[in-house]
Amino acid sequence: MMKDENPNMLTVHCVIHRENLVAKKLSPVLNKILQSVIKCVNSMKRNSKSEGLFKQFCINQSAEHVRLLLHTEVRWLSSGNCLKRFMELFDQINDFLRDKCEMKLLSTTDGKAFVSYLTDIFEKLGNLNKQLQGANMTLIDAKAKIFGFITALELWKKKFSKRNFSELYWLSKYEITNDAGIVIIDHLNILIKDFNDRFCDLKAMNFPSWLTQPLLINVSDATIQYQEELSELQHDESVKILFKLKGTKMWLYDEVERKYPKISTSARELLIPFPSSYLVECGFSAVDNLLEAKRNRLEITKRGDLRLKLTKLSPQIKNLCCMHQAQGSH
Repeated sequence: MMKDENPNMLTVHCVIHRENLVAKKLSPVLNKILQSVIKCVNSMKRNSKSEGLFKQFCINQSAEHVRLLLHTEVRWLSSGNCLKRFMELFDQINDFLRDKCEMKLLSTTDGKAFVSYLTDIFEKLGNLNKQLQGANMTLIDAKAKIFGFITALELWKKKFSKRNFSELYWLSKYEITNDAGIVIIDHLNILIKDFNDRFCDLKAMNFPSWLTQPLLINVSDATIQYQEELSELQHDESVKILFKLKGTKMWLYDEVERKYPKISTSARELLIPFPSSYLVECGFSAVDNLLEAKRNRLEITKRGDLRLKLTKLSPQIKNLCCMHQAQGSH
C-alpha cells in the first residue's frame, strides 16, 4: 500500500533478521560443539531436582553464578547469553557432568577453544544486533554498523592467522591448536561471505556526500539543483548548531525543510525508510503485555490502549486539569 502511494520509496529486508540468519551459519564442527553445550545445559535444567543439585554444587564451590541460562531458538540473543554463562561456570559444569559424553568432548583442548570462540563471536554478533535496533535507526546507520563489523571480522582473521587471539576475551584464555585455528578462521570466512551476500543491496546504496557532511562538502561537487540551497545552508549558523547536535537527523526537522525544501525532500527519501522491523516488534510486545498482564479482552484497538502504549506524546496534565472544575468537597 505504501509503495502504491510512493513508488520511489526505498524498501529493504529487515537488517536485524538478516543479521540473525548470518549468525546461524556454523560449520559442522562448531555446530556439534554448540549442540553439545545445549544438551549439557538442558540435562541440568530438565527438572527442578537436577537444577537444585547443580545450584547447591555451585554454592559449595563459591561460584559467581548458580544457574545456567537456556538457549531458545526464537530468542535471537539467547545463544550468546547461554554460552557466556556456560563459560563462566565451565569448571563447575565439568565437575558436575564429568561422565557425560558431551562434556568429555567440550573438555578437550579443541573443545574448550571452540566453546570459548563461540562465546566470543556470539557476544559480538549479539552486540551488533542490539546496535541495529532502535526507533531512530536509518539506512545510513545500519550500513555503517554492518560493514564496520565486516571490517572487524577481516581484521580478526588476519590476527588469528598470526596466532594473535587477543581480540576475543574467552578465546585468548585457552590453548589454540593449529587445527582449531583453521576451523575458527574458516568460520570467519563463512561469516564475511554471508554478510556480503545478504547485505549486497545495502552495500550498493550510495548516499550523497552532502547528506552526511553538508557543512564540509564542496558545493560545486553537489548536483546543480541543490547547489544554491547547499551554499546558503553552509552559512546558516542555526543549521550548523543543529547538525552538530543531531547529525543526519537534522534533515528531518521542519525548520530545515522550510528553509531548504529541495535538498531536505531528497534527504528525507533516504532517511525515512525503516531498515528493520523494530517498530513492528515493539508493537507486538506491547500487545502481548497488554493482553497478558493488563487485559483479558481483545479491545486494545477499540479502546485506544495500544495507541496510548506506543505514542511518544506526553500528556499535558496541567492543561487537562484546567479544563475541569475542581470539586472542593473532595
